[in-house]
Amino acid sequence: MKKLPILIGALFLAGCVTVPPNTFVVTPELLQQRQLETRRYDGIKEADLITASANVLQDLGFNLENSETKLGVLTASKQRDATNGGEVAAAIIVALLGGGAMAISKDQTIRVALVVRPVNDSSGKAMSDSHFVRVTFQRLVRRTDNSTIAQTLREPELYQDFYERVSKSVFLEAQKI
Repeated sequence: MKKLPILIGALFLAGCVTVPPNTFVVTPELLQQRQLETRRYDGIKEADLITASANVLQDLGFNLENSETKLGVLTASKQRDATNGGEVAAAIIVALLGGGAMAISKDQTIRVALVVRPVNDSSGKAMSDSHFVRVTFQRLVRRTDNSTIAQTLREPELYQDFYERVSKSVFLEAQKI
């Protein structure tokens, strides 16, 4: 019975939350990023496309974390050093000038989220051997002061290289090589 006032208070506060007016506005930058992250593949089954993508991620050093082929979802990650010479030099200069200790990047986790979905024809029916693949790369950098920096990687070369590799893997998968 003591939990009821807390629950009512939480519901009251949740009702006061408003969504900013431009939250769901699609900007040209967002559309450009979505185009960079998405490719269409024809003539391959969804399961084979997920397998080809998983093979590419493993070749790139990622460890598969979750794979739900029925939903067309795949996640992976890898750990890397994030030490940056420029940051280290700046931290030394700041310390020498009496500015105290400055946090620097120490390591990072690079995460990948991949979603495969069927292409719909003009009537809205899913086409069996045509799919869109959308992949996003993010990194979480841990710093010496235990803070973290999260960012989505937006370099076009990263996505182009990934999709070139997937295209080759799709060809090999289709040929059962």
